Amino acid sequence: MADDQSEAGQERSKGRIALVLAGGGARGAYEMGALSVLAPVLEQRGEQVEIICGTSIGGINAAYLAANAHLPLSEAAAGGADVWRELRFGDAMRSLISFAGLKMLVRFVGTFLSLPVKAVPSLLDTAPLRKTLDRIIEFERIADNIADESCPLHSVGVVATSCETGRSIVFHQGGRTPPVNEERAIDYVDAQLTHVHVLASGAIPVIFPAVEVSEPAAWRGWYGDGGLRLNAPLDPALALGAERVIVIGLNSAVVPQEPPEPTKPDLFDAASSLLAVLADQLASDVAKLTAINEAVEHGVDRGEQGSRRKIPYIFVVPSDRTKIGRMAVDAYRRRYKSLRGLLRSPNLSLLGRITDAARNPMHGELYSYLFLGREFLNELIELGRADAQHWLDSEHDQWPWRVAGPSEP
Repeated sequence: MADDQSEAGQERSKGRIALVLAGGGARGAYEMGALSVLAPVLEQRGEQVEIICGTSIGGINAAYLAANAHLPLSEAAAGGADVWRELRFGDAMRSLISFAGLKMLVRFVGTFLSLPVKAVPSLLDTAPLRKTLDRIIEFERIADNIADESCPLHSVGVVATSCETGRSIVFHQGGRTPPVNEERAIDYVDAQLTHVHVLASGAIPVIFPAVEVSEPAAWRGWYGDGGLRLNAPLDPALALGAERVIVIGLNSAVVPQEPPEPTKPDLFDAASSLLAVLADQLASDVAKLTAINEAVEHGVDRGEQGSRRKIPYIFVVPSDRTKIGRMAVDAYRRRYKSLRGLLRSPNLSLLGRITDAARNPMHGELYSYLFLGREFLNELIELGRADAQHWLDSEHDQWPWRVAGPSEP
């Protein structure tokens, strides 16, 4: 393998590299773990990430990396992993047992009973996240990095969903604004990114409140989670000029070898099942990419405007659909299910009880989106590192890049 890697290093493919980061709540720690393994390899080969696109939590990670693009990618990824290790429930959400939390619960019950109370914007209040984002991300630095010719950053984009139209809106900073993609209902908006755009990208419906975006003025309105339609923004990365892509997903499409025992689904099982749609969408996008590569290989032009070129890719994703859910269940049982766990972290313990996280991996999948616990976040980072290393240890037609379809599920 070492000889293959050396030969591949001598025959580096050309083209602008984009990093594509999917959505998935607290599971975003996985992305920084994976990138911390991939980055040193890219740096050794003299390859630099120039485009960064993210959705939801991937949008937060994308903004962080763009603000730190003046640093070597390995250093920025290591710093991002450290940020994740230090994140806690209170950095993102108000306490469930605070006065504001109890007030929201009363309003929610009142709405459910058709009582004359003020409408509830969401189940959880993400007010603390605004301050956290401004603390960990120097948004003003993004413009400086794009303008600096010595910095590789060309453009960065975050995806949100318009509450008015239901279309995917890519707020991007840097690069040319791509044309509208009517096939996938994607609009591109040139904007100076702030915590508002990132919050909008991660506003998971029902759980988190929608976010009002006021800039640019022409696109003023209310926005929700970009993952509703575009959980892994591969198309936007290509539209912004990517010729090679690194895709880090948080939901695998692979069914585990030993699936859970079949039982009658409850409310949370049904909600967790919807997450599988995100995994299937990502797998479909990568399959489409390999289909284009194969068409180019055989001289078949499937492009609408002239011939296309092959798009080499790196694709890192958990090994199966319930892997992270099982990790969340195990961590919850060890640390937060008991009375001691309730005292250790009332919010994580209560969330686990509300979602019945210990019941099965599907419940764990749902819980993992909000599970900002130190032990779990560390495990996610290490899982990302392991999966990225697995990709690097595998055979590829243009190591570490792949052009053809996957050799395994």
